[in-house]
Amino acid sequence: MSKRLQELERIYDIVNENPKKVPRDTRKYFWKLVRQIKRNPKSDHEEIKKAAEIRNILFRVDRGRTVRIAPVVALQFLLGTLGGLWGYIWSLGFPLDWSNPLGWTMADFGLFVWKLSCVIFVIFTYYPFGRLIAGKWAGILFDGMCRDEFYEPTLKIDYVSFLHAPASKRKWFFFFSGLWTIITSLWVGIIGFVLAGDLTGFIPVVVLGVLEGYAVLNGGTKHAFGEMGHYNREKRIERVWKKRLAILQGEDR
Repeated sequence: MSKRLQELERIYDIVNENPKKVPRDTRKYFWKLVRQIKRNPKSDHEEIKKAAEIRNILFRVDRGRTVRIAPVVALQFLLGTLGGLWGYIWSLGFPLDWSNPLGWTMADFGLFVWKLSCVIFVIFTYYPFGRLIAGKWAGILFDGMCRDEFYEPTLKIDYVSFLHAPASKRKWFFFFSGLWTIITSLWVGIIGFVLAGDLTGFIPVVVLGVLEGYAVLNGGTKHAFGEMGHYNREKRIERVWKKRLAILQGEDR
């Protein structure tokens, strides 16, 4: 048994005994060990398995339980399509004068708020599909539906498959998941523009683009957040992972 596995076993006993009162130092040390595992191109399955067990206990305390993916995703798709997308398309029958927004009446502003709310609702309900698509490509599985740190619906990652995935795939998994919100808003914006010359859908594209871009550009700091924050973390880990992979490949020659 490796020293790291011994430490994970010790942490597991602490976490399992009282999940709600795990010392902060213990949590920090656990995530330090996880980062060490991620940087290792030659994965140790037993270490990964034990780390996943600990993470799942902590996850239940922090985020609550998970539910089955299929029914929730189906419900979100229906709500997003019928309530958000079709609500937005219906509102296109009441055009806004985008050449002079300052001349809008209170009724116009109310209509704009309705349209923007519909677009945001589509982004909110379609958000998990980004992770599904990225996970399929990266070989990362999911345990179920849960909430994220912003109380949005998301997919709980199966940590064993996640830690076994190459560092590069983990990085791009989070990047695409974050980019998906922009993609969703963009195609809704295109629909509105093509059907009625409406620009509402492009507003979240700009806002999300700025936020996501800021997160990516600030990858060397701790100010990144959301999926792009995870992307930045995995990007830093990937640098070490690649160096160690090169050493291992050189030893095998």
